[in-house]
Amino acid sequence: MATMLTRGSGGRSRTTRVGAAVVLVPLVAFAVFPLLWMALSSVKTPEQLYSGDPGWLPDGIDWGFYRRVLDGTPFTTFLTNSLVVGLASTAIVVVLAAMAGYGLARGRFRGRTLLSRGVLVAYVFPTILFVMPLFTLVSDLGLAGTYPGIVLVHVVFNFPFCVWLMMQYFRTLPLEVEEAGRVDGLSHAGVFVRIAVPLAAPGLATTAIFGFVNSWNEFLLSFVILGSGERRTLPVGIYNFIGSEVADWGPLMAATTLAVLPTLVLFLLVQRRITGGLTGGAVKG
Repeated sequence: MATMLTRGSGGRSRTTRVGAAVVLVPLVAFAVFPLLWMALSSVKTPEQLYSGDPGWLPDGIDWGFYRRVLDGTPFTTFLTNSLVVGLASTAIVVVLAAMAGYGLARGRFRGRTLLSRGVLVAYVFPTILFVMPLFTLVSDLGLAGTYPGIVLVHVVFNFPFCVWLMMQYFRTLPLEVEEAGRVDGLSHAGVFVRIAVPLAAPGLATTAIFGFVNSWNEFLLSFVILGSGERRTLPVGIYNFIGSEVADWGPLMAATTLAVLPTLVLFLLVQRRITGGLTGGAVKG
């Protein structure tokens, strides 16, 4: 009887793995194909890339497009701008999201449930709906075309989802530990800083990574707020390779590949922490 159960469970397990592979392999291929095509196109020769049939693989490795990007454009300036904006906005949004998420997870006040749901609902609206209000706000503050202006916009843009992530993660933490801290004489702020925040480190890391990646990749708001100024971020700078009638595909592929590498490396380094943060926040989601 036990042998039959073992065989049956093993068969179901194999069936599940095969079914998962059948579903996931095409999805992964669909997601990876554009990145692979972009990277391969960036090292093709101009003659091959702009021919009628460029083919899948490059005839030979040619770094000419990368030299044009690095030597002929202010790419490093765009890269530095994106790093400054991404790191600054991420630091601010993580601090604010941690405080707001903890308050929504542990607070007991009227309207808490409605506010908790409203935080996530605010994130589902298209970004384009907020372009004019945010541009008007930044302009009235005299921050258009500046680092503080775009950092403020990115904080507003990332705040709802980051609050929701932190709120879900704080809900998974054991209340007994916090109550023990209060018995030892800690205030609410002390419990938050000395107990809740250290326990929520995986959630904070996940929130920081999502905030940084969103800021790094964001184009529309950066394009409107920064315009053609010297503080353009990387997505806005790469947009310069697209002309009114034709795109300069070679440098565009090379610049985009360089722009993807930092976030790809970051994800590979911290993928386990991201998974832990997401699954932890999903327990009581």
